[in-house]
Amino acid sequence: MKKHESDAKTVLNRLGKLTGFLQNLDAHASKDDSFNFPLEIIQKTMMFDVSVLYKVSNVIENRLILEVIKTLDPKGLRLDLKEGRKLRLFLDNRDKRFVNEVMAFLNKQTSCINVSGMGCDIMGYVYLPESFGGAYLFGGDFCGKESSIKDYEVAGIDIMCNFLSAILLKTRFEHQAEYDNLTGLYNSGKIKQEVKTILKRFERKPALSACIAMGDIDFFKKVNDNYGHIQGDLVLKKVGDILSSSMRGVFDVAGRYGGEEFLLIFDETNERAAFQVVERLRKNIEKIKFEQADKTGKIIKNKFLKITMSFGISKLYKGAGVKNAIDWISRADNALYESKQNGRNQTIVFKETKS
Repeated sequence: MKKHESDAKTVLNRLGKLTGFLQNLDAHASKDDSFNFPLEIIQKTMMFDVSVLYKVSNVIENRLILEVIKTLDPKGLRLDLKEGRKLRLFLDNRDKRFVNEVMAFLNKQTSCINVSGMGCDIMGYVYLPESFGGAYLFGGDFCGKESSIKDYEVAGIDIMCNFLSAILLKTRFEHQAEYDNLTGLYNSGKIKQEVKTILKRFERKPALSACIAMGDIDFFKKVNDNYGHIQGDLVLKKVGDILSSSMRGVFDVAGRYGGEEFLLIFDETNERAAFQVVERLRKNIEKIKFEQADKTGKIIKNKFLKITMSFGISKLYKGAGVKNAIDWISRADNALYESKQNGRNQTIVFKETKS
């Protein structure tokens, strides 16, 4: 049985849809958001029975390791391509089922060797720099059908793989512009912008209130001096993970303000509620065991560090006299300084001094 024929006009129309998708994608898109629609479009364009996206995980000597990232298989024809599975393919003794995967990787271009029975009939190469995680492969299987691939179909896969590469690069570059690489939280510029956004909204609705909290890791310099900067980075990353998980329904936004300082935003929240949340967070950090690493970054078994944080909170409300973002953040920072001066590992709320 022959595969269903696509046509050049359909390919061009769907390439236009991918272009529109690329233009509208923003930095907050997840990996699934980046892949789902493009893969559906490509599968429909090529009329694949099964389509698959691999991530090139590693190359060890003559073995290529691929991870199945996404599979579109509505009829369950390729159970061997289960998402999350890792394939280990020999580059010099090629399994016929995966010949196109190997050839696409080796040649860095689309491969369309006909595979009878089970095996992808066409596979494209999706470029991504090593610093962004390396390459991806995308392709499809015409299950039980003669795969007479047309030249314009190969060209279409080439273009679509380039689009996938552009989509990934676009989201990664935009993500880097807003997020801190180490902690995964907003970077300093982005978190400051979020503070300004709340202030702008407050100008229109002064009856609302909001709070920010500045947090600082206690004795962080000693962590770096005594255990090395790799250990310091591990502590920062762990704190970032804790803050990220705490954001789910606890507070709105968190960012790495600079060094070991973090800024939390509580939109439409009063002082008391913000204080309760920050105190729970502070006590939770105090209880957590932070893994200890040697100078090379290797985790030492059953060795842990005790880490604490100090916090300062500042409330925005009608009559607070906050002039701008720097003024508001400075108040939280002053409260944080008071926490440090009073012995650390505590939370203090900023109080306006009366002259």
